[in-house]
Amino acid sequence: MKINKKVKFAIYSVLGFFLLLFVILVYHIATAKPVENATIQVSRIDFDKPFDSSTTVEIKKELHSIAGVKSEIIVKKNVVVYFHDNRVADSKKIYDELMTKGNYKAERFVLPANMLNKQVCPVMKRDGISYKFTKLIQGIFN
Repeated sequence: MKINKKVKFAIYSVLGFFLLLFVILVYHIATAKPVENATIQVSRIDFDKPFDSSTTVEIKKELHSIAGVKSEIIVKKNVVVYFHDNRVADSKKIYDELMTKGNYKAERFVLPANMLNKQVCPVMKRDGISYKFTKLIQGIFN
């Protein structure tokens, strides 16, 4: 009889532990705040020749002067990667403004058509159970 009580106690303890973890998970999903920078987009411009240090500073200065461009601008060799708010300006508008400010030979990087609708999050697959569970919990509490 004593073994039976110990086994029941162990089973109830394990079940209680998993129930507690499940409740914590649901609480975490329900109280998660939406992403604040959901409108920030990364864009790229490819130039025909590598930059020297003065051109790098000039390009950064000109990009900063365009509305919507954020402070993170990465310049490597002949490629400029910048972050911008897509509510203020899209990458085509920023590219056009930059080309009018300076006499540059460059082209805007555009994703190939076969990659436009690819999923970018390797963790949450839209047809997976994790994604569906998260959406269900958010739908209930939000």
